[in-house]
Amino acid sequence: MVSPLIISLKKHKNFCGSEIKVLSPAKINLYLNIKGKYPNGFHRLESIVERISLSDEISIKTIKAPIVEVSSNIKSLETDDNLIVKAVQLIRKKFKIPFGFNIFLKKVIPIGAGLGGGSSNAASTLIGLNKLFNLKLRREELYLLGKRLGSDVNFFLSQSQFAFLEGRGEKVTPLAIKKKFSHFIIWPGIFISTKKVYSGMRVHPVRSKTSNGVELTNFFNNDNIMRYALKKEDISLIRKNVFNALEKRALSLYAELRLAKMHLDECGIFAKVTGSGSAFYTVGDISSLSKVKRLVPKEWEVFKVNTF
Repeated sequence: MVSPLIISLKKHKNFCGSEIKVLSPAKINLYLNIKGKYPNGFHRLESIVERISLSDEISIKTIKAPIVEVSSNIKSLETDDNLIVKAVQLIRKKFKIPFGFNIFLKKVIPIGAGLGGGSSNAASTLIGLNKLFNLKLRREELYLLGKRLGSDVNFFLSQSQFAFLEGRGEKVTPLAIKKKFSHFIIWPGIFISTKKVYSGMRVHPVRSKTSNGVELTNFFNNDNIMRYALKKEDISLIRKNVFNALEKRALSLYAELRLAKMHLDECGIFAKVTGSGSAFYTVGDISSLSKVKRLVPKEWEVFKVNTF
């Protein structure tokens, strides 16, 4: 089965000059809970994520010179720190590929918005190279590479529309949800540091006692209700159980984000922060794109998207 991420593929017999173009979609977190913290400092989380149709495009061409060149419509991404470059170098080293690569990233997903753009770019690069060179890497093998690149990479490698994530986010369980939902992504143009938001997070357990007085620690958990709501296509129940443990922290750190949320509330738009922010997404009550754009400041970006 051909991946829906692959836009085009042109192969040459000796691979040099071969090209592939792939989509790199964004995600939203419908549920994100912090369950604890690992000794290495990473947070232990649970999340239900949805892949959406807002996408970057990555064009990869093999070249004779053994170098990796990346260019983009966003000049700040033309760096060796780009996860695309790191993904390419992992594959080159693992399979001793003698060719270099010329890569162009058409960036559409806002940067620093909690939409997983960088992780998606890394995953789509791995998927593209796997197809281009016919490496026949299984999903589990791709996951091992993905773990080395970032916590969200494996979700995009799973190519699932919905999934339940655990650990740092690298443990992926695809969810059998057939419904396609519609959302607006509203980005107020604010860049947020994921590291900064996570660094001050604390786990606040709910404590209760059994009949014999033994104290138990229970962490907030509504992921099962969210799964049920998604399967039943119950928009009202989805809204009631949308949860993001990072939202309060992000709003407290960034006054601009807090004001943006207040503006959306005043406009009667039900919108939640995805990931560590700063993008918001809506659930239900889908109206026209032009109407939503009229309700928010003209410098904000608004995208109408679907489950992808």
